[in-house]
Amino acid sequence: MKILLTLLLMLSLSDASKLDKFASDFNYSRDYSSALKTAKKQDKLIMLVLVSRSCPWCEEFEKNTLSSSFIGAKVDASLVPLIMNNTLDASRYPKKFYSKQVPSIAFINPKTQTVVYETLGYMNKKTFSQEIDIALEKYAKK
Repeated sequence: MKILLTLLLMLSLSDASKLDKFASDFNYSRDYSSALKTAKKQDKLIMLVLVSRSCPWCEEFEKNTLSSSFIGAKVDASLVPLIMNNTLDASRYPKKFYSKQVPSIAFINPKTQTVVYETLGYMNKKTFSQEIDIALEKYAKK
């Protein structure tokens, strides 16, 4: 039993460190409160990306879409990106944004802390860029 618990702890720490590395490499926050503060200050949407390491499509989304320079430039210009593990980080972001399905992306109005637009599943760069545009358009109509 101790071995199993140790193994589970190591896996969860490994997951967190992979997300921390991704966040550091691509300038994503791992802290909801600081993302909220930045988004309010800059009047930008929070882009909350929920992933799970047991989800191969999440890793593909990070690797092929989120890490692309095309998406990176668009995100940097208009959003405050935040990436979290949907279950391991569940206590670190508001419960109302939790999703069992991953990857899940919620675009959050920082003033009202409500979802302006939400999308789900793996997307290529072009499709995800269009989804960002829809979210930004909805936010502009606030």
